[in-house]
Amino acid sequence: MSWGLRSIKPEAVIQASKFIPKASVRMQFVLAALMWLVGAVILLVRGIGYLHDRYWHAWALSAGLALGVIKSRALLDQVARKAVRRIRERGAAQVFGFFSARSWLLVAVMMGGGITLRNIFVHPGLVGAGILGAVYIGVGLALLLADRVFWQAVFAGEDP
Repeated sequence: MSWGLRSIKPEAVIQASKFIPKASVRMQFVLAALMWLVGAVILLVRGIGYLHDRYWHAWALSAGLALGVIKSRALLDQVARKAVRRIRERGAAQVFGFFSARSWLLVAVMMGGGITLRNIFVHPGLVGAGILGAVYIGVGLALLLADRVFWQAVFAGEDP
């Protein structure tokens, strides 16, 4: 099954790309920073929602916060720096080009995984909800901490 992708000609893609707005380097930094900020807020709010009425929530919250700091330092800071470098090297580009196709795919997989966990494996009244809350808080905090890399790029004023 080819899904018809082979029939798409490069010229057609080039023609279609004329209708997609371009963004400056600084605007791409702003868009990336806002996307990470929105993702972080959503995860933190959901995580707190899962923990708010549990007697052991302080332990889960602590674990989530520790996870977030570790993940930010070990992984997401590097991912953000790589994205900033990519944007700087490429210059002005299509508005959603601030992340690579691989990064967009990873975002979709992580969102799908979170939705799947939430809907299939975690019932709000069970222990699993507290664990998921800690994971959401950890990942949300990691995104929030690493988001500073994009905001530093925004305010550096290096728009060619």
